Amino acid sequence: MNNPYKSLSARGRDLAANPARVDMELFMEASQNLYCPESNPNGAFPLNVAENNLTTSIIKNQLTSIVQQKEIPDWVLNYTGLLGHEEVRIEVARFMERYLCKCPISPDTIGFSAGASAIIEVSSFVLANPDDVVVIPAPSYPMYTNDLGVKSGMKRYDLQTHYHIQEMGSKAPVTTELLDSAWNELKSEGKCFKILLITSPDNPTGCRYSESQLKEFADWCIRHEVHLIVNEIYGLSLIDTQADALQQEYSDDGEYVSFASIMHDLKSDYLHLWYAFSKDFAMSGLRFGIVHSLNEGFLTGFGNANVPHMVSNVTQWMIGEMLKNGDFIEAYIEENKGLINQSYRLVIEALQKIGVPYVPSRGSLFVWADFSKYLKEYSEIGEEELWMDIYKNTGVLLTPGIGFQHQKKGLFRIVHTAVSVPHLEVAMGRMTNYFSALVSS
Repeated sequence: MNNPYKSLSARGRDLAANPARVDMELFMEASQNLYCPESNPNGAFPLNVAENNLTTSIIKNQLTSIVQQKEIPDWVLNYTGLLGHEEVRIEVARFMERYLCKCPISPDTIGFSAGASAIIEVSSFVLANPDDVVVIPAPSYPMYTNDLGVKSGMKRYDLQTHYHIQEMGSKAPVTTELLDSAWNELKSEGKCFKILLITSPDNPTGCRYSESQLKEFADWCIRHEVHLIVNEIYGLSLIDTQADALQQEYSDDGEYVSFASIMHDLKSDYLHLWYAFSKDFAMSGLRFGIVHSLNEGFLTGFGNANVPHMVSNVTQWMIGEMLKNGDFIEAYIEENKGLINQSYRLVIEALQKIGVPYVPSRGSLFVWADFSKYLKEYSEIGEEELWMDIYKNTGVLLTPGIGFQHQKKGLFRIVHTAVSVPHLEVAMGRMTNYFSALVSS
């Protein structure tokens, strides 16, 4: 039989032979066998992909209403600006200024790409040379590796900040001392520390960076001529840490502060922010990512590299119209937070029942939990075996720690927003029964 990869480039052969993520095949399998109390009571719960399915019906109804009640403008059928249509950039800037960033945002400082992945890819392509290094605190989003490296050629350096999750609590454990250590290590190896990338709230831990941390990192990066990018894709998906049932898990909890306010104060070419509507607004399939930067040269280059990645005009128009409805946006943000807090509490209560440690989340769609005591073998193989055993016995598909680049084995990410709250309750019931049986056997 002929080698199907033979005709490809070395890069193409590598991409064809290696899946983008280790759990994608099982995700597709589970998605074809979804739990339904009436028609499929033994079905599966794919809790491994970062989607917010708690509010999809709300967003769907709103977008349907826009399409039914408003006439599509002529510009939708034509080419638009490389960074997005001018009218939509104005609406997005107003939205960011009012709800996410809480500081002035000029439409001239933002650009759109077809999803967060495209924003990441184009940013790295414009900011970095091949083999430059992006430093990312571990554990972190596995797909950063491909998004930052496949086309731009960047190398990922995972900054190990802790081993046991109890060491970090709910605060991001990155320090400038750790950055100094990474800088010196990379310099000694002749490598260029080009980008520091942090996600706040974080994926997978749900920890959040304080205003003082962000300011300290910004000063460090400007001094070292390193680009600091803060991904705020979960910036409106916050946990109410002052709720009676949660308050004891958090020591020091200030208000959420967007990195944009620090960018506004410092006005540096080395500071940038990413956002997208996929998570907070439950529309991952519409592919609408945003970059905010005060670096005019970067935005010009970004626009020129962005041609294959532009957001469709229909999507731009629909979301622009949605953002004009301030009453809807305010009500939606509050309802989304309420549902996220409900699903989060449901998961941590289940983990508490079976004695599984977790990172108290301050935001995002995740719970990062330590199941290492259930490993039969402390290794990647042991982690994979437990992951598959959970799925086969409960139908609950988690995200395995493999790929998050954290040193400890046996940690899993639970996407608590991936299914409705009633269905999540069933999933957590299966999980607690499964682990209780393991303990008693």
